[in-house]
Amino acid sequence: MHNHLSRTLERLSRVRRERIMPRLHTRLGGVEVEAWTVPDDGEPVSARHALGLGADTGRTTPDYRPFPLGAAWGEAWATTWFRIRGTVDPGRAGPVDLVLDLGWFDHSVGGHCEGLVFTPDGTIVKGLHPRQSDIRLRGDGAVPGLLDADGAFLLHVEAAANPLLLGLPPFVVTEHGEKGAEEPFEQFRLRRAEIAAFSPGIHALACDLDVLGGLAAELSADEPRHWRLLRAIEEALDVYDEADAEASARRARAVLAPLLATPAYASAHRITAVGHAHMDTAWLWPLRETVRKLARTVSNALALLDADPDLVYTMSAAQHFSWLEEHYPQLFARVRHYVEQGRFVPVGGMWVEADGVIPTGESMVRQLTYGKRYFLSRFGREPREVWLPDSFGYSGALPQLARRAGSRWFLTQKISWNDSTVFPHHSFWWEGIDGTRIFTHFPPAETYAAEVTARELHHAVATFKDKAIASHSLLPYGYGDGGGGPTREMAGRLRRFADLEGAPRVLSRAPAEFFQEAEAELRDAGPLQPVYRGELYLELHRGTLTSQAAMKRHNRRCESLLRAAEQLSAAASALRGAPYPRADLDEIWRTVLLHQFHDILPGTSISWVHREARDTYRAVEERLHDLIKQAGAALGGELAGPAEPAAEPGAAVAEAGDGGTVLEDGLLRVVIGDDGHVTSLFDVRNGREVVPPGRRLNELQLFRDEPVRWDAWDVDRHVLRHPQVLDQVTSRRVIRSGPDAGVEVVRRAGTSTITLTMWLRAGTGRFETECAVDWQERERLLKVAVPVRVMARTARFETQYGYVERPLLTNTVDEEAMFEAAMHRYVQVADGDFGVAIVNDSMYGADARADGDSTVVRLSLLRGARFPDPQADVGTHAFRWAVLPGADVPAAVEAAHAFNAPGIAGLSAPLVRLELLTGHALVDWVKQADDGSGDLVVRVYETQGARASARLHCREELGTGAVVWETDLLEREIGGDGDLPVALAGGRRPASEARLDLGPFQVATLRIATHASLKEDVQ
Repeated sequence: MHNHLSRTLERLSRVRRERIMPRLHTRLGGVEVEAWTVPDDGEPVSARHALGLGADTGRTTPDYRPFPLGAAWGEAWATTWFRIRGTVDPGRAGPVDLVLDLGWFDHSVGGHCEGLVFTPDGTIVKGLHPRQSDIRLRGDGAVPGLLDADGAFLLHVEAAANPLLLGLPPFVVTEHGEKGAEEPFEQFRLRRAEIAAFSPGIHALACDLDVLGGLAAELSADEPRHWRLLRAIEEALDVYDEADAEASARRARAVLAPLLATPAYASAHRITAVGHAHMDTAWLWPLRETVRKLARTVSNALALLDADPDLVYTMSAAQHFSWLEEHYPQLFARVRHYVEQGRFVPVGGMWVEADGVIPTGESMVRQLTYGKRYFLSRFGREPREVWLPDSFGYSGALPQLARRAGSRWFLTQKISWNDSTVFPHHSFWWEGIDGTRIFTHFPPAETYAAEVTARELHHAVATFKDKAIASHSLLPYGYGDGGGGPTREMAGRLRRFADLEGAPRVLSRAPAEFFQEAEAELRDAGPLQPVYRGELYLELHRGTLTSQAAMKRHNRRCESLLRAAEQLSAAASALRGAPYPRADLDEIWRTVLLHQFHDILPGTSISWVHREARDTYRAVEERLHDLIKQAGAALGGELAGPAEPAAEPGAAVAEAGDGGTVLEDGLLRVVIGDDGHVTSLFDVRNGREVVPPGRRLNELQLFRDEPVRWDAWDVDRHVLRHPQVLDQVTSRRVIRSGPDAGVEVVRRAGTSTITLTMWLRAGTGRFETECAVDWQERERLLKVAVPVRVMARTARFETQYGYVERPLLTNTVDEEAMFEAAMHRYVQVADGDFGVAIVNDSMYGADARADGDSTVVRLSLLRGARFPDPQADVGTHAFRWAVLPGADVPAAVEAAHAFNAPGIAGLSAPLVRLELLTGHALVDWVKQADDGSGDLVVRVYETQGARASARLHCREELGTGAVVWETDLLEREIGGDGDLPVALAGGRRPASEARLDLGPFQVATLRIATHASLKEDVQ
């Protein structure tokens, strides 16, 4: 017999497209459509307002008018409400749907126009998008009571004209990331609105063919199964006849049934599939639109859970649940019902899916504590996994913070996006900078938005790196980024792949069940268990450390102000009995945490998002200043003024022989040439010249920043090859301020102006630079070079509660790939016992490389990406950095802390302090306990990757009977019986007897109480 099956799959594709899918719905009749486009500022109104069930204050009364098919219905970002009436023949048998097409593109689910369907009483029916365009009027899945006795119905659709900003081709510059853009916009059109009969048989046939056709495409031609699948598909296509679609579909399915019934191999890989909709809290849409996206996505997920008792759905981000609770209480009640059944599973335990490298340590703590406390308060459940599938790298501090918050597992897939190396594992132990390990899984399908296709499943099996010791992986499926979630087609494929020859076994269950089994399986591998140590550096999206500099500056400032506000408020309460402003601080923290979402803080959202964020940050900073003033007023004489300037005569100023300027204070001698560059920075104390021969410190370098793709995200290698040094001096003058002396230099870069004011801060051992920029450049990267005569192989970049040691060499591919990396407040390099630290007040991106016997550190100041915000970073900016010759890590940490402290009065004597016995550690945060008890909570950590011991001292006013004990991050008492080290051995004890023993980079949370009952417990 001759083989004619080589074109079977091509035939299948066309038959499915032209002869099967068009038969899924058969038109029964039209509907009456009326529409009302929301006027005023175009911002959404409530469903109550649009449905005439109530009125929103100050909003126009709805005025629905007849609307013809094919008409345009909304400018960019507008909202149009459709009112749709129709009648279903009561005598008609079988499922009947209302089918709509709002003008979708056949791609980008969640990335352009969407809809949400309501009944007349305000009940949400479902969301609409290109893959979810029908509403069940009668049959399984229909909302009870939707049709009256005569078959008539009335529905409302809230349609959002969200523009397609990331289309085909991608990364096209557009102004439509902001409302009211002058750029022309082609409005969406209502292309379809009709009543149609739905065919379950044809839908089932389409699913059968999707699964078997996809499987045949993935199997090797050497496999007998491949050919038997093709033969059966060919026969099924012969049987199917669109002229008799229903009956022939049944016969075609009968041909395929035996192929769907053969079980998977005994050793087949096992995949846990969890319904999911990765929901960006903001990105190519503003925050307010995410609230509506949640309703659309969650309503669809709930409908699937109603229809299929085996499905499990997951959702992350406590903020999203909170929005649902506030704006859509009916949906939230249904969510709570399925949470109780274990089928709607809150995951992640964080307030939002935050950026994984930029937030400070305390912010990461609060992401976890605010998230977990929300889930515990609403559902009585605490997520045990950290779920960050889409952040742009992950700090080496995360394993410890996750574990100390009560989490056991970590999930991401983003590292699969690496541009240089392939990560060696999918299931492994991730060991943080302190030595803490957490079980970590990267879904090998390498997506957080799978569609449960044969290609994805085959890719998961083929890619999985740990086959020798593990046989489990996770598959999050459902349209994501802009939401959408799972569909009935995905659910249908999932059922068919449950136990199918040639494919992995796929089952639907909660992520925790997967993690428990996968962790146990890894442990069974004994000494073969893979361990990856250090940060999870993403070899991509390096520009997110610099884009939208205002986000970074405001976030750093808010974090610093929060530290001061909480410490002073706790002191005012403990020492003066002032009320602790818990509600205000909670609201502020939730706002700051929200804006640490991984497309807001990194600067990768549309203009609308960042405009609103700047306004929000300014308001938050004002509130924090008010709280600080309130605490200061209560404390009165307890406050010490800002540090006094050094005594005169301060820094001396002299002329250099070449027309430059010499600044000297007995600790440092600085020479600034007539070109405004620093040619010498001499450390008098150590007798060391810091600036390498022939190099210049504070050299501004401009680069053409033209990414291959992902404009706001990426700084590519080619960008850094050809720096343009800014030598031209517009003006130069010597200045003084008290004991300090400096030189101000003004330069031009294109149409931008850059003012550097370089200060010798008398008596501090610090050479400081203030940088003011009026930035007008597009697609340019601005860096400042700080070459130092230190020969090192690595540099220490501060991260949360410690530092990451990164290579300065480029011997290997992975070393070279770190050509731009994250820092917090300092970078430090050392040779022998001499080190140099560079501290900053608001920057996060830097590169550092060895150069002969020296090291060149370049801080990234500004970019000018054009997508998704064509005006990103245009405007005025201010930066500060300082060079500290002779600084080791403890000195760098102390200096960085002081450099970033807000210029406000602090306590004359702290509530608690550490008396160091060995090593170096510091008190990072002081606050009141979250439970309202009035107890103090103190966060301390070891700073230099060594061991440290210290005695804890409390103010006498706290009472001689003050009691201290160690807690987890949620302030629950812990002992020494777990697998995490404790700093305070022996449980509760009088604070006067407290000795802390900290391991490298160990974080300890201490709780201090003065209540009589606790004193009695200790006695």
